[in-house]
Amino acid sequence: MRLKAVRRFGIVGAVVAAVAGALIVFVPSSASADSEWWCHGTAVKRCATVWWDETDDTYRARAKITDADGGVDYEVRVIDVKLQRTSTSGGYVTLRTKADGDGWHATEDLAGTTTVDPCNYPRQSYSVVATFYWRGASAGQETWRPNNAWALLCG
Repeated sequence: MRLKAVRRFGIVGAVVAAVAGALIVFVPSSASADSEWWCHGTAVKRCATVWWDETDDTYRARAKITDADGGVDYEVRVIDVKLQRTSTSGGYVTLRTKADGDGWHATEDLAGTTTVDPCNYPRQSYSVVATFYWRGASAGQETWRPNNAWALLCG
């Protein structure tokens, strides 16, 4: 009876670990890789990414908001972007912040933090969180984090 419970927990744990691990994007040091935007929204498209500078092997957080073509016209802005790493307690530690105060834009706003060397924090994964605003026929605000993380395999 006790063995079955341990085996079930082990199988469930392995499945959960495999699913969670699939959401981490690993980038090998000195390899060729592209940074990819993760987006959501239709009338107002909100995007964020941890941007990898291939030349310097550094990360920065980037966010953008775009008024989609067609439909209602919105003014947009990104006001806060953060590059974070996972903490040992399971939360996040903010490494870089960019408070973007350049105001409202007719079509698109883009903001990004300064860079960090991910090898300074070995065996960590990195994420981005940003705050977006839009106004037009209706108004909205959202603080959003893509449901994934990035890690650099330091050699």
